Amino acid sequence: MRKLNKLYLIIAFMFVGYSCEITDLDQLNNPNAVTTENAGIDLYWNSIQTSFPGWWYGNQTPMLQLARVACMTWGASYQEAYNPSDFNGSWNFAYSGIIPDIDAMIEAGTAAESYVHVGAGKIIKGYTLQMLVDKHGDIPFTEAWQGTANLSPKVDDAASIYTAINALYDEGIADLGKTAIGAPAVDIFYGGDVSKWITLANTLKFRLALNTGDQAGISAALAAGVIDEDAEDWVFTYGSNRQNPDSRHPWYSGAYESFAGPYQSNYFMWELMEEKPFADPRLRYYYKRQDLQIVGEDLFTIDCVVPDTRPVWYDDVYTNAYGVSKTWPFCAGSSFTTQDAALAKGYWGRDHGNNDGTPPDGQKRTHRGIYPAAGSYDDGDAASETDGAVEAGLAETIHTQQGGTMGAGGDGHAPILMAANVFFMRAEAALDGYSTENARDMLETAISTSINSVMSYSNGWGETGDFDGNGVGAEPSTRAIDNYIQYVLDAYDAAADNEAKMNIIVKEHRLASFSNGIELYNAMRRTGHPTEMQGPMKLQDAGTFPRLFPYPADFSNLNANAPVRTDYGETIFWDRAGSGLN
Repeated sequence: MRKLNKLYLIIAFMFVGYSCEITDLDQLNNPNAVTTENAGIDLYWNSIQTSFPGWWYGNQTPMLQLARVACMTWGASYQEAYNPSDFNGSWNFAYSGIIPDIDAMIEAGTAAESYVHVGAGKIIKGYTLQMLVDKHGDIPFTEAWQGTANLSPKVDDAASIYTAINALYDEGIADLGKTAIGAPAVDIFYGGDVSKWITLANTLKFRLALNTGDQAGISAALAAGVIDEDAEDWVFTYGSNRQNPDSRHPWYSGAYESFAGPYQSNYFMWELMEEKPFADPRLRYYYKRQDLQIVGEDLFTIDCVVPDTRPVWYDDVYTNAYGVSKTWPFCAGSSFTTQDAALAKGYWGRDHGNNDGTPPDGQKRTHRGIYPAAGSYDDGDAASETDGAVEAGLAETIHTQQGGTMGAGGDGHAPILMAANVFFMRAEAALDGYSTENARDMLETAISTSINSVMSYSNGWGETGDFDGNGVGAEPSTRAIDNYIQYVLDAYDAAADNEAKMNIIVKEHRLASFSNGIELYNAMRRTGHPTEMQGPMKLQDAGTFPRLFPYPADFSNLNANAPVRTDYGETIFWDRAGSGLN
């Protein structure tokens, strides 16, 4: 898995995707941009493939938050959390960066008969356009990218853009089937394997058809062959270089260069640790605890340890997806925190919509673990990542922060589209009657694939399991994994109807998607599930759940033909969720 050292120079482009710069329409020639005058086809390709993952991460983060997988701390309500200006960077970079570069590469690649560049470019362009449509609905398309000839392109109907995206995937497949004179010198995604690019395109066609409920499209894509093994996963693999450039996973840099790092979602940690009779097999891979017990704290270090700060609506008893009565967790990843903080077992995060100030808790917050950022596996010892600090008597203050050198070093991956995601979608399609496959079988395969994938990738990046030989933090046994899967399948078999079964499918899809918000956001809007997520927020009246995100402020302010969106409940044309999302 440590195969990208030779790519450090091109990975320097990677974090452009996080930029929030505003496009200056007066600057017609950016001296730092790839242009036809200074770039060959491979330089276009290198710019595209290294900037795309950063753009993808920036786009899917708010969707992870809506799915309660990531902690939403940007505002106490949805309207506060997701402002139009927050989407300037991702929108502008798509319209002025990735897509123009792809179009230029397609033109040059077609002339040179370098059809791998052309086909792969059309596939990435289609995915990029679909991401924009799925986030914002109607967007400029047919009138876009005309430069000063049209500074205010009108938006196209989202359904018509979906048709164009499907055509792009078909064109990409056709181009990849042509005899090519040239091919990318470096293909980070698939190593130049054309068959895997074609499988990806078929999978994206399946994904598109599932959104729209197109049974014929679903059947055709499945017959053509979709991603169904780890070797076909669409991932971007990062490097372990720390400086000049920093090629590591962005989540690693955010957690292992400082004590703080972002807060993790209390609800999601609770789902993994405590909602079922046993812990999720992926728990110790997803999270690394810095402090194993939350004891002796006060409102200065953690603002919710006093019982009377618990929102009263968190005490409501509800029936979860598995048919068990529960109450919501609060304050940390345990429903027992306000009874005894030690029972939180070190899973210290924040609740959905908690935008309170930041206390001095940087050495206590739970960090992201070894998957997918190649951080540290949680072996159950908060001092295990101290690199000599135990002997120096410093274990309780150093914990996992060692100047960005601990754990697996950051050469994890961006899981853009995994085999497990596809099996969960196939389960959903089968249950909805869009395919002849068996939904239960697909669900079982999806969970098994997810757990095995997390373990396999993590083992390729660094050390996992029982470091000290004391039986603590050992990797999950085959029996533990089988018990987990059987528990879910028993609940699925006992579910009263297809809606209850769908609730389990989408719930388990969430648990398998620690770092892929777009697939969850789409599944939630397709199905209206899960129906029992903690909510709405710490603030009881959190406003309308965003069924589409607002248009970026730059687009609204600079484009005379931009639509006005004031209703966060406005839906995309394929949304079938009803009113159940919160």
